Amino acid sequence: MKRILALVLAFALLLGLCSFAVAEEESNPWSDLDLSEYKEINFIIPGNKPTAFDEILGKANERMKELINTTVNFDFVSYGEFGTKLSLFLSSDDYDLVYGAYWLSFGDYVKNGGYKGFDWDFVEKYMPMTAKTQAPTSWREMKFGDLYYGITNSINSISANGVWTRQSILDKYGFQAEDIKNDEDLMQLMDAIAADTSSTGVYVFNPQGTYPLDTMYWFTGKNHMMDVNAGTATWMVWKYNTGKEFTVEDLQWFADTDEYRQFCLLMADFYKRGYFPASVISNDTMVDDNFTAGTSAITFGSPSGMNNLLQTITNDTPVFLNCLWDDESVTRRGNYFVYCVGFPPKSQNMERAAVALDCMKNDPIVNRLLVFGIEGRHYTLSEDGKYYNLGPEAADYPYFAIGNNAALQHDSDPQQALHPSVQKYQEMYEAAEVPADTFPINGFNYQCNYEAELSAVTALFNEYRFSFCFGIFGDQTEAKLDEFINQCKAMGIEDIIQDYRTQLAAYIAEQQ
Repeated sequence: MKRILALVLAFALLLGLCSFAVAEEESNPWSDLDLSEYKEINFIIPGNKPTAFDEILGKANERMKELINTTVNFDFVSYGEFGTKLSLFLSSDDYDLVYGAYWLSFGDYVKNGGYKGFDWDFVEKYMPMTAKTQAPTSWREMKFGDLYYGITNSINSISANGVWTRQSILDKYGFQAEDIKNDEDLMQLMDAIAADTSSTGVYVFNPQGTYPLDTMYWFTGKNHMMDVNAGTATWMVWKYNTGKEFTVEDLQWFADTDEYRQFCLLMADFYKRGYFPASVISNDTMVDDNFTAGTSAITFGSPSGMNNLLQTITNDTPVFLNCLWDDESVTRRGNYFVYCVGFPPKSQNMERAAVALDCMKNDPIVNRLLVFGIEGRHYTLSEDGKYYNLGPEAADYPYFAIGNNAALQHDSDPQQALHPSVQKYQEMYEAAEVPADTFPINGFNYQCNYEAELSAVTALFNEYRFSFCFGIFGDQTEAKLDEFINQCKAMGIEDIIQDYRTQLAAYIAEQQ
């Protein structure tokens, strides 16, 4: 009897273990892959390494090792250096995952073999969760020919940029935030700051030399423009406040607009007024870091970014200046592709890198650690889980530090609970959203038929762009802009523009 009882208990235990194994296997979406060989994946992204990153990655790697027998190493490179060395990173066999972006001419790198393509079967096999959860439109944006070349964030939120300054700056120069209602008022404040720079060491605006000032406000925002491929050689713009519905024919190449000419001249005037450091073009320190350190009097950003500063800057009070918004301003949801992650051609671990990225994007524990940090320290959640607040140690692991550049965010992520002083601006931006068919270009991915010409124009664009952004050409600005435009036309930009319009018209027709 005892023997029979022992056999029954043993059988029951075996059934329990089998049930546990089945449940565990079912909860692991990668369990059908052969992951028996341990792998380390190397991931390179731009930015500054957060103070708490090693601790957080350690916890994430413990989980990933359990799930997929894989750990990930992150290599952080400053934004300025990343832009100049991306081709080296992509041609190296040291990395398995590499950041890509519009501002880094992602499409051009793809066409030149910088990123390795993959098909949908690859996605379903090695990234099964991303295949299920990623926004469908985002895949169209990553497709060149028959293959995909990257994985984007799956987040597409509404916001807009305003100007931030510090209360001490306003007090010093006798301004009230509510009195700065437009860019003319803002320039009065900036003039006062610039007049004191030699004695204070505080610049009006102290950014890195690759800061895209043209996309932040002074060109597109100021002139009520929607754009596509912003910050690239094929940057196209459309004015939405003319009363006309969108037509492909009304798209303009950015440099050939009167508005861009006025932007370049305005930046040259800003440079003369001392708004930027004389050496701005060689600066590689992020503007938000300089703002936090007190060497930049203003920075640009969204209400959520302002909310972060309200909680992380303790020696002063950051102030949001609502001076870049008027009755004609609108917001829209654009493409998912702003940043992405791709596979460099020489990686020996492409399949495992895809599994690791899938895990980082979709395992709830790993993803929450890498995007938000440690709950209770770097963030706290509302009772319903829909909102998060910055925790007492948020400065050690800022939101967006990793998730944004590693394409780990989702539309379903908790939204930031904003301080009442900036929540009203976020609501204002959300209320101004226009439908996608106002500017129906979402999901469009231009496939240039003039690759040699576009490569030449891109090189020229990269040579001139940030000198225009910071007024480096001074009194020669207009001549330099004419020189740039004429050289681009000689290289074939007009053929590229027509090719662009033709493809976009065909794409829109397909969606209808």
